[in-house]
Amino acid sequence: MSTELVPAAAVRPELFITRARDHIQRGLQRGRELRTGIGAAIAGYQRYFDFLGIAEADVRTAAENSHRRLQGWAPDAAAEISAVAEGSGRTTNEIMQVIARTEIMTLAKAAPTECSTLSRTRPGGTVSAQTWDWLADFSTLWHVGDIGAVPGQLRHIGIAEYGMLGKIGLNEAGVGVHLNILKHAGDAAGGLPVHAVLAQVLATAHTLAEALAIIRSAPTSSSSVVTVVTAEAAVQVEIAGDAKRELRPGDPLPAGSPTSATDIADAGILIHTNHFLHPDLQTGAMELRADSSSRPRYDFLAARTAAGIAAGDDPETTGDLVELLTTGPDDPPVSCVPEPGAPYGDRSATLVTVQIDPGAKTIDLAPGSPADGLHGNRRFHL
Repeated sequence: MSTELVPAAAVRPELFITRARDHIQRGLQRGRELRTGIGAAIAGYQRYFDFLGIAEADVRTAAENSHRRLQGWAPDAAAEISAVAEGSGRTTNEIMQVIARTEIMTLAKAAPTECSTLSRTRPGGTVSAQTWDWLADFSTLWHVGDIGAVPGQLRHIGIAEYGMLGKIGLNEAGVGVHLNILKHAGDAAGGLPVHAVLAQVLATAHTLAEALAIIRSAPTSSSSVVTVVTAEAAVQVEIAGDAKRELRPGDPLPAGSPTSATDIADAGILIHTNHFLHPDLQTGAMELRADSSSRPRYDFLAARTAAGIAAGDDPETTGDLVELLTTGPDDPPVSCVPEPGAPYGDRSATLVTVQIDPGAKTIDLAPGSPADGLHGNRRFHL
């Protein structure tokens, strides 16, 4: 796998398909077939942790503690990760360094901003879309997974970074998940990885209620927001350390939120970028970094969506949401491209554009941002 920076829109991701008889065989297959990508992801994160000034010993300890938490919360998932390690010729700790990367990054002072998510719930269904923004240097370190059911679990399709069991996706029961990173004063390493929570929802949640119960039960230690979508509803679950709060269309937003955000919430729209929205979690809420674009992106999306609704142009399809997520050079960077000449560690890009229609049980995955034209888009039906 190349170590050169590959433009996100030019990537044609690997498709991993598994129909194993149990979770151990599935993990072994993942490790064997994705060995090269897994090795590249481990090396990529170890380099990035070093860039952030996180000591190697602290990375290993945090990964070990997160795996221990996972063993107590979802032992089958922990065992499957160990099987991935065996199949790829790596250690479980190394695999966990990728899976628990969000928690490990709490040991650093700052990290890049990432992700804008939109959903619309109306009579007849819910649709959602997201730009997954991350380090441009990691543009080849993700893949598409078509993960077959094993006893007690569900088939699911989505994207994941190499080594992870799941990330952003949709399962055969019509439950989908999106992810945006957040930051809070109480964040710490060593908790249950949010990426393990996503994988567990995709593998086991048959309903919105089951998905929310899984997220609430997770002993997390870092901050993120998981947007859960089903045909009937969308719910944002903000996570601040171990605390969880839910937001639905029309729920109160913090003081100072733009009027357009309230207007669109009443129309069944939910927006999230990378700052906390729930009033209960404002104390201790932090920006990801000093130059975060989260609030400008949020305000821009709220205003653009409200203007469309006022003009009678309601977003009804995932394609309509993608249009809202498409931005140009003079707009806040919802469609994110690396700054020319930006150094390693400070060049973010939209690596993937995701569209989910839970009612139709379809998920679209396109390398790059909406502004790139989605030329590599692939649609999957469960």
